[in-house]
Amino acid sequence: MEHYCTSTTQLASAQLYPVIFRQRRKEKKVLAACVGSELHEMGARMTADLFEYNGWDSIYLGAGADISYVLKQIQDHRPDLAAFSVSMPQYLVQCQEMVDRLKACYPDLKIAVGGNAFQSLSKIQGNWRIDVYARDARELVRWADDTFADEI
Repeated sequence: MEHYCTSTTQLASAQLYPVIFRQRRKEKKVLAACVGSELHEMGARMTADLFEYNGWDSIYLGAGADISYVLKQIQDHRPDLAAFSVSMPQYLVQCQEMVDRLKACYPDLKIAVGGNAFQSLSKIQGNWRIDVYARDARELVRWADDTFADEI
């Protein structure tokens, strides 16, 4: 049932693409992905789509993005923001390792995390080298627009 619902949601979302991609561009890029073996990609997909609708260009890596692939895409595309989605708590360690590695390689890159798995953590901002934890995509887009307001 979960896969059916995901497919139905993806089909419905795709119908909005003509509207999404007609929005005024902001010359900003977001990279969105699920970490490691995480396969629940709907949150990351919706986040990328909402950024596109809000005028950002998105690089959507989808599910199962390992660190070497993410690093290569960041090198190739130079996003302003990297956003990672984690639904299952067992992938939180991989996400924290990804964040640490990205901050070591790209200290100025803004990093956001979100997803249901983070609800089990009490103080993510204090323990992780992230710029923002967002409870939903709308909150993240607002934060990004505010953060980059001088550049948009």
